[in-house]
Amino acid sequence: MSLSDREKNALEALSGTAKSALSLIPGLGQAIAGWDEYRRSQFNQNILALLQTLDRKVSDVQAFTTSKWLQTEDGQQFCWKVFSSALDSQLGEKQELFVNAFVQGVSKPEVAQLEKLKFIDMLRQLSKAALMVLADMHAMYAPQVRGPGRQSDPIGPYPMVEPTDVAEKLSNKYDPYLVTAAVYELQSHGLFSTTGEWRKMGDGTLRPGGGFQNALCYTDFAARFVEFISAPETQDA
Repeated sequence: MSLSDREKNALEALSGTAKSALSLIPGLGQAIAGWDEYRRSQFNQNILALLQTLDRKVSDVQAFTTSKWLQTEDGQQFCWKVFSSALDSQLGEKQELFVNAFVQGVSKPEVAQLEKLKFIDMLRQLSKAALMVLADMHAMYAPQVRGPGRQSDPIGPYPMVEPTDVAEKLSNKYDPYLVTAAVYELQSHGLFSTTGEWRKMGDGTLRPGGGFQNALCYTDFAARFVEFISAPETQDA
């Protein structure tokens, strides 16, 4: 729900009045002033870190950020969504992943806009621990994933995701309970499915092509998400 100009002015006045009143409490006035200064400082630090990260990812930032796609409505919508997330101090530990997603999104205008926005939403919501586990799962399962443009064995087994098995395989890096919790978190975002692949039919429609009745597969959707937030170290415009 958007606010009218009158409501916005009233909200700003109320906020200012509340701060003035609270500042009369001994010691709290200094704390409020310090918090405002901290927030400004933190935002400036986030901006600087973002620009430094982007500079590492692309060879020519100015050329990259003036791409034709970024001037479109879709490009501007994507850009706003990425950077409003990347500059959120509560998501600071994932800032580099948001920059990776920005580079990938601009570099691949052919990727559906809805998928790009969904991936940003997923990156916002997934915990750093789940993303770390997902990266290791991708290293294990990506060669078996079936999907457009993937060089996997067409008659090989689908990459089955079983939480206890994943926890055992990654037990040298993480606590097994953390891994199983991460797997269930990732599953809740639709990254794993009983459908192993979707095959394009002669009429252009897609149909389930295989999988498991009860077990989950590491999907092409999961692989695309990992690849979207894992841009190469350098990227040309």
